[in-house]
Amino acid sequence: MTTAANHTSNALLDRRPEARTFSVQDLLEVVASGRLRIPSFQRGLKWDRMDARLLLESLFRGYPVGTLLLWEAAAPAGEVRFGSLTLPAPQMPNALWVVDGQQRIVSLARTLLAADPDSDDFALYVDLDAADFVAPPAIGKRRADPSRWLPMTVVLDAEKLMQWLLDHAAAPGSRQRRDTAIQLGRRLREYEIPAYIVRSDDQAILRDIFNRINSAGKSLDDSDVFDALNGSRLQSRPATITQISSELEKLDFGRIEERLLHRLLRVLLGLPVVESARSDPPRLTDKEAEQAYRLTAATASQIIQFLKSDAGIPHYDLLPYKQAFVTLGRFFQLHPQPSPRSRELLARWIWRGALNGAHQGDTVSTRKVLARILPESEERSVNGMLEMVSGKPSAIPDVADRFNFRFAASKLLALALFSLEPRDLVTGDRLAAGQLMSQVHSGHDSSPLVQIFPVRAGKTEEALQSAANRLIHPPHQRGVRRLLVGIDDSRLLLSHGISAAVRRALDDGDSAAFLKLRAEWMRPRVELFFARHARWDEPDRPRIASLIVDDEEG
Repeated sequence: MTTAANHTSNALLDRRPEARTFSVQDLLEVVASGRLRIPSFQRGLKWDRMDARLLLESLFRGYPVGTLLLWEAAAPAGEVRFGSLTLPAPQMPNALWVVDGQQRIVSLARTLLAADPDSDDFALYVDLDAADFVAPPAIGKRRADPSRWLPMTVVLDAEKLMQWLLDHAAAPGSRQRRDTAIQLGRRLREYEIPAYIVRSDDQAILRDIFNRINSAGKSLDDSDVFDALNGSRLQSRPATITQISSELEKLDFGRIEERLLHRLLRVLLGLPVVESARSDPPRLTDKEAEQAYRLTAATASQIIQFLKSDAGIPHYDLLPYKQAFVTLGRFFQLHPQPSPRSRELLARWIWRGALNGAHQGDTVSTRKVLARILPESEERSVNGMLEMVSGKPSAIPDVADRFNFRFAASKLLALALFSLEPRDLVTGDRLAAGQLMSQVHSGHDSSPLVQIFPVRAGKTEEALQSAANRLIHPPHQRGVRRLLVGIDDSRLLLSHGISAAVRRALDDGDSAAFLKLRAEWMRPRVELFFARHARWDEPDRPRIASLIVDDEEG
């Protein structure tokens, strides 16, 4: 795949951008009509309810909120989604595509146009006594004093607002509240937001404008800028790195970081893995961009299947070093159907590099590994990769070491504990790593391994900080030690590394003996688990067929 020129466009606009203003009411009428579109090359929504609150507060106070940049161009029929709000969007020749201002426009649409005052994550009310924007108050609070809490969904339409005020006119203090509501509605509806409208058929010019706007201060991530410059505004999917990440979640491997997918995409395009601060982002034609996104999605899917089935790593958050994901992408791009022997050796490469730290992933070491992957030889590529991780470490992660799930050593220990096939302490069902990791992520916990004996404030015992004091457990269940004491099923307990001797120490409440005995029981099993995956002492010979030279080649 060849890329288009990376330099800044030298083209000139045929017509200068039109400078105009939109009142908030007029702008949202454009939104409601389906004329205003969010192109798929835009980054995902970064704002939340607090940002929307600050925007509305600025409008009410009359503060400046920045300028919009819109691109007038044809648009196909479809739907436009703003959070809980879905609007029909007919085909039209003069749609307004948002180049700059997406966060502001979407926030206004979600707070002011939503069908239900409580249905959207951006939902806001106004406390008419304090003249303050607030999250939806508790239902009991609203019932106790309904005229105090004005839903923002009635503010944009003057008739709706007046009807709401009439419905609450008999409430105490309603006159002062009515005056505040009327003033608020008028100031919001009539606030004028400046905008530029660009009219040009040249997408390169539009993307150049976007890049110039967003390059100052590096307000966007590299992946955001790439999407902005190269994502398609048509309906093809995936059209952004964010969409790739979302679609990959269907494989039950967790959410792959967009930063990592952007690096994978660059490597697949033959670009340096990390963008230089002195270089411009690559600019692709629409066809090249579509191919690049599809290739990245397909390659990432192949990597995930390999990690799960061959390397025994069931979830992204359990991958010790993430940069290995990118390196595997280059290998599968050049050798999309490796032999079973190559897949076996690649799994060794994953585990050896994780155990000896070779996969830590600084740019220099990553470039060196990528250089070992040769298009002409699958076997030589695998062999070269294995040479980079050949050093057997003098020490491997130990269950008595301090546990911190942010570090690779603790992720490796977590994988070893998952290999015991732990079972739920309540139901007895086997705990599937992928499913449990998803529960942990949705609950905002950082690790699926919870403490058995709590670490008290001011306590510094190393044993309490170790993996020996950790147990794989669903995040919604509490009281692990209490549950353990009530279990008589020895097989269930062994699935968590708790032998009969360890259980007796637990019953005695002797935490020191419990942690010492549990570490002694688990240590040889953890070492065996690592050895079984790394296979340090086994030969790494390629498949026999690759060593046979055809007579005509001799």
